[in-house]
Amino acid sequence: MLDAAGSGLQRVHLFSKIVEKKLESNYLLYLPETYDQDDRLWPLLVYLHGGGGSGTDTARLAHYPLVQRLEREPDFPFVVVSPQCPPGEATGHGPLGDTWTEHAELVDALISELLSSLRLDPDRVVLVGHSMGGYGAWYFAHRYPERFAAVAPMSGPAVTWWTYRAKDVPFWVFHGAKDEAVPVEESEAMVRTIEEIGGSVRFTRYPEGGHAIRQPFDEDELYDWLLLQRRASSKTEKDSL
Repeated sequence: MLDAAGSGLQRVHLFSKIVEKKLESNYLLYLPETYDQDDRLWPLLVYLHGGGGSGTDTARLAHYPLVQRLEREPDFPFVVVSPQCPPGEATGHGPLGDTWTEHAELVDALISELLSSLRLDPDRVVLVGHSMGGYGAWYFAHRYPERFAAVAPMSGPAVTWWTYRAKDVPFWVFHGAKDEAVPVEESEAMVRTIEEIGGSVRFTRYPEGGHAIRQPFDEDELYDWLLLQRRASSKTEKDSL
């Protein structure tokens, strides 16, 4: 029998290797026209696009509702970063290539870079994603729950156990009831699990909505809610003062 010292037939060994990794992605960056008018810290909205936007040509992002809104709205109340998911290899990941789960480290590093180079409030980083981006939003909330003040997944598949590490993250979930690409039951299961563990979640279910819902992006209600959110660690620190 193997004991703590490895004195059985098997011997304990330690493997250690330093690995260098290059992280690279195109991204769109939106700065409100009033960004340079004062010294305030701005909230950062991170937007994860759906599967059709992956690649190296940022023109593929032009048809997404939030990207379109930012082109016509110079005074949007967030700094917005829209990274482009690298294409990766289609083999093994379906026809779309890589998904956001393969590039969580990349996006987290990009956020850190922006926080260090722009006037951004680290307690007001929020995450929004649709379809494959919704899947990524769920995963990032699980992977980096201490990073985000709030997360809004839309029309995204997910895994219910991801919610447990993100219990303190406020969610607002959106899904169309007639979504034929990702069944609404995916979001319903996530919402139900968050409620069961005592987390904070809102759910907007569009009875006639399909997969490509535009309402959350074109209306102001979601953004007004996101502006009110603060990272849980910040709230705890302030409450203890």
